Order: sequence, then C-alpha cells, then structure tokens
Amino acid sequence: MEIRKYTKGDKKEIIPMISGILKEIFNGDPAEFKILREFNVTKNYIHYIVIIIGEKIVGIGALKKLTGKKVRIKRLYVMEDYRRRGIAQKILDELIQFAKEQNFKEILFKTYPIMENARKFHKRNGFVETKNKDPYQIHLVKKL
Repeated sequence: MEIRKYTKGDKKEIIPMISGILKEIFNGDPAEFKILREFNVTKNYIHYIVIIIGEKIVGIGALKKLTGKKVRIKRLYVMEDYRRRGIAQKILDELIQFAKEQNFKEILFKTYPIMENARKFHKRNGFVETKNKDPYQIHLVKKL
C-alpha cells in the first residue's frame, strides 16, 4: 500500500471511482445528486492524497482551507472492495497530521444522513456533531 500526493494524471481514475461510490451509496445515478454540484476533483485543496494498492487507486482524501485556522475534509472515499482494511483510517490520520503540521486548530467534516458509516467513523476518531442550518447534511468537527 502506497500513500502519495494526487497528480493531475489521477483524475481520469478518480472521477469514475467517486461516481461509482456515490452511485452505490445513493442507489442511483450520481449526476442527479446535489452532492455533485461542486464535483471538481481538485477544487482549492491544500493537501490531496491517494492510496494505491498494486497500480490501482483504491482511496482518496483531501483538505480544503476554510477561514482562519480551519480546514475541511473533502473526498474521503475508499472503494468498496478495499473497505475494512484500515485504508480510511490511514487517509484520515494523514489528513489530521498534515493539518496539525500546518497549525490548523479545527478540522471539519460534512456528510449526509444516508452515509451513516462515515458519520460513525469520524465520531470514533474524535469528531463531534455540531448544529448546522442544512437539514440534508451532518456537520462534525474535531479540535486539533
């Protein structure tokens, strides 16, 4: 298993990967979902990593800088056949470590009620739910 920074050449492999995962989660065509309004693989990310097994990208994760000393986790996905192997944990650990090294004080994560496993995973890692105005999203935060 290799962790490395995202490169532009990864985009052609990542877009179908994310689309497939969203189709699986939402049981339909991901192009129909609100989640894809900002579907830009490299949108203002300050740290973007991929996990490779063999020659295949099997997981991704990114951080987006917000205002002040806050960052937000973006695109934390692991392909279905590679789940329950600690890959998501490796991605999250790397993102948190990077945020700490850059002196960020909070790390945020947004998810949707249907993505219960993501919610539970982040809570196990010290994230706490916070109130938000969007009834279709769940916001979690972790102090660093």
